[in-house]
Amino acid sequence: MERTILKKENTIMDYLGYTLYAFGGLGIEILLMMLETNLWGISSSKWTILQNVIHWTATCVIWGFLAFLLLKQVSKQHPKIRPLNIAVVSLIILVSIVYTSFVWDGFKPIIEFANNGLIKFVIQYIYYAFESMLILLIIIFGQIYFEKFMGRRTDLPVGGLILALTWGLIHILTQGIGTGIYTCIQACLFGFVYLALNRSTVISYVAITLMFML
Repeated sequence: MERTILKKENTIMDYLGYTLYAFGGLGIEILLMMLETNLWGISSSKWTILQNVIHWTATCVIWGFLAFLLLKQVSKQHPKIRPLNIAVVSLIILVSIVYTSFVWDGFKPIIEFANNGLIKFVIQYIYYAFESMLILLIIIFGQIYFEKFMGRRTDLPVGGLILALTWGLIHILTQGIGTGIYTCIQACLFGFVYLALNRSTVISYVAITLMFML
């Protein structure tokens, strides 16, 4: 006899858990770096190109696997993206690039290419693409959690705020106040982009990754 198995509906706490899983996934890199530092016997600032490549590759594998699992909990939507949405997002991306260029004292990709060389530059930007997956998932699940908690949808970028309070604040502890503030502001911009694109997972990922890289 054929039996129908109903998929369990996610609860409010499930979405909070998914948010924390995505954030915890980003935090795994810190543990990995500690392990590698002990293994190599030198600080990360003195790693060779090969050691950096190993670190970024291992991190991408972990992040990719976690993102794959969490994406199964994201409902498949195909929202309409109108010209006004594109115009708003284009403006936010422009603001992000200008702000990043101001903080970096120049165009970020050019500076990183000059500092890292071709191999490290390419691998690091692949690493950025994987990090963007978890960044977006924090926004998505954080937004859903808040809306389920309040019992209604909202146009406030709460997912971006939650990203700022997690991914952003951890940068204050690990990289200083200046970098932390910059990351928090970027997190809020990411949240605006997600809502401006009508919560499209794929297009939001492309836009956020572009903002993160540039």
